[in-house]
Amino acid sequence: MSRSLRYFSVSLLAAMLFPALLQAGPRSLIVGALAYGTLNWELTVIEREGLDRRQGFSLEIRTLANPQAGRIALQGSSVDVIVTNWLWVARQRSEGLDFTAVPYSLTHGALIVPAGSPIQTIGQLQGKRIGVAGSPLYENWLLLKALARKKFKFDLEKDATPVFGAPPLLNQQLIQGRLDALLNYWHYAARLEAQGYRQVLNGGDLLQELGIHPPIPTLSYVFRERWASDRKDTLSAFMRAAYGAKDAICSDRRVWKYIAPMTGSNDPKVQDTLRLRYCEGRIRSWGSAEIKAAETLYSLLHQEAGETLTGKADTLPRGTFWMDFVLPR
Repeated sequence: MSRSLRYFSVSLLAAMLFPALLQAGPRSLIVGALAYGTLNWELTVIEREGLDRRQGFSLEIRTLANPQAGRIALQGSSVDVIVTNWLWVARQRSEGLDFTAVPYSLTHGALIVPAGSPIQTIGQLQGKRIGVAGSPLYENWLLLKALARKKFKFDLEKDATPVFGAPPLLNQQLIQGRLDALLNYWHYAARLEAQGYRQVLNGGDLLQELGIHPPIPTLSYVFRERWASDRKDTLSAFMRAAYGAKDAICSDRRVWKYIAPMTGSNDPKVQDTLRLRYCEGRIRSWGSAEIKAAETLYSLLHQEAGETLTGKADTLPRGTFWMDFVLPR
C-alpha cells in the first residue's frame, strides 16, 4: 500500500470515529441531593475542585425537595445516585427490586440534654419527657428502647413519656424546658451542642452497648445494581471523588471556608461543631465484618419494628450492600 493510500485510509478512519468520540464525551453521572444536606457539601467540592474531571467523569447535580423525592427520582431513573438509609434499600431488595448501597457516613443522631441536667445514663430516663425525631420507627429510638430493656430492665414507652415531632420543633422544645432529653438527628443535635447542651450518647454508642460492632453507616449512597454493573468504572470514579471531597472538607481550611456558609448558620461554633461531627463519620474500614454487623442490626430492628420498617425478610437481603465496592484510599 502506497504512503498516500495509507494516509487516506487513516484519515478516513479518523473522520468516521471522531464524531462518535465527540458524541460520547466524558462519562456522566447524575446525583440527586438536598440543597441543605451534607451530600451537597461534597458535590460542591467535587465541582469546584474539578475532582470529577480528574477522575474522568462529568458530574450533574439534581436538587431534591425532600428525601422522599430522591427515592422517587431514583425509582424513576431520573437520577443515578442518591443518599438515603440503607434500611430502605433492604426493604426494596426484599420486594425483588435491585437497589444496592455503599457506605456514606458513620455519623449518628444523639441523645441531648441541657448542660446542667442530672441525666447521665439511659437508666435515668425513667419518668422523663423525651423528644424523639420523626416517628416511633426512628432507628435510634428503637435501639434506645432495646438497650433500656436489656441493661436497665424498663420500658421507655411505658416508663417515660416520648414526644415525637419534627427535629427543629423538638430543638425549640428542649431549649424552652418542655423536654428533659432529646433524641435527634445528628445535625440538629450538633447545633444544640454548639449552644452548650450535652450529648449523653449517640447512635454509635447504642450499637456498641448492644454488642453490634464494628461501626456501621447510617446513610449510604444508593443506586440500581444493574446500572452499577454497566457503569463500574464511572461509579468507582465517583466514589474516589466523593471520598476525596470528604477528606478535603475535614482537612483543608480553604475548602471549609466556602463550605461553612452552606451549614445554614453564621455562628462559628455551630459551623465548627457540625464539621466535627461530620468528620467523625468518615468511613475508615469496610468489609465482611461491617456487613456482618449490619446483618445483626437489621435482625434487631426487624424484631423491634417488624415489617413496617424493614419489610418481610427476617434477615438482611443479599445484595443490600454492593459487593463490588472497594473503599477508596
